[in-house]
Amino acid sequence: MQHLVNSLDSISNQKLRLAFWIIDHLDKENQLIMTQRAIAEASGMSLDTVSKTIRALCEGNPAFLQKINSGAYRVNPEVIFKGSHSNRMGVCYEYVETNIKAKNTQIEGQMEIKDVNCNIE
Repeated sequence: MQHLVNSLDSISNQKLRLAFWIIDHLDKENQLIMTQRAIAEASGMSLDTVSKTIRALCEGNPAFLQKINSGAYRVNPEVIFKGSHSNRMGVCYEYVETNIKAKNTQIEGQMEIKDVNCNIE
């Protein structure tokens, strides 16, 4: 629960309301499958507030919210999970795998940049 408190520490009441709205609309895999625009419309908040809040919730270590892809987010199952223990374990595995893929993509991107720099010299 401390992770949730840390993530929410720097956001306002409107943004806090969105964080709880996200929690209320999670599926059985701890995911929210909606674009930021759809979240804004469904929650009755501005797109700017939704964007800033999601960005804030995705920051931190560990982050409260994980971006799976465009229009799909997963709440860290170590923080909050709706469902059985066995389902939670599966979602924890998926959460870790998504983090590993994101880090590998970032490392590959850095290697490509270094290769370009080496070719220029």
